[in-house]
Amino acid sequence: MTHKEFKLIVKKKIFECTGTFAPAVHYKIGDIITVTEDVFTNLQSGKIIKRFTGYGSIEFDKYNFENEVEFTQVTVEYGTRKLGQRNKR
Repeated sequence: MTHKEFKLIVKKKIFECTGTFAPAVHYKIGDIITVTEDVFTNLQSGKIIKRFTGYGSIEFDKYNFENEVEFTQVTVEYGTRKLGQRNKR
């Protein structure tokens, strides 16, 4: 199984909407957000992403982040191996 994780660097503050009059800063400039390939693809296509937090929600789009993005491709392999034990006599 292989998947990619994308690291986005915040270039424009992302505020948390809490239902109060003064929204709080949730991510500041320079923070790194890790997203899945599906979220990255949605950002590339211009969609707004909404995530729920403990106190409200945050919304962001591709213009909140630096244009250059690093990614890590992770491959997970499952299998069975033998220890090489000999039969006890």
